[in-house]
Amino acid sequence: MSRAGNILIEFAASLVVLSTMFQVGYTFFTYTTLVNAVREGARYASLHAPASAAGQDFAKSVRNVVVYGESAPAAGTPPVVNGLSVDDVEMTLSPAGATVSVRNFTIDATFTKLKLDGRPTVTFPLCSGATQ
Repeated sequence: MSRAGNILIEFAASLVVLSTMFQVGYTFFTYTTLVNAVREGARYASLHAPASAAGQDFAKSVRNVVVYGESAPAAGTPPVVNGLSVDDVEMTLSPAGATVSVRNFTIDATFTKLKLDGRPTVTFPLCSGATQ
């Protein structure tokens, strides 16, 4: 039996294992990035929540923090996660806190897709009068 044939089979098996590991790693990395972005958005919302009902400008600022990492991004600023848009971010203010989540977003890895609906979600209590 040819050793070259054995090497080719071993290489193919290794390639499958490595690509699977890459896909899992990419998915975890992307999800962790989303968790951190949503946490920053909820923190921003809890610190900067208006005293009256939340306006469109405030909601837009919170969504921008999640998607771009800043409340007023410059034109052409890339999102923290490829494919994430402000339409994918949901923010809810209640008397107790600010809740930010990602809706209808799909992590698009090379061989698989993972649909996130309502995940990740983070809630921070409202800080009265705090600004940063």
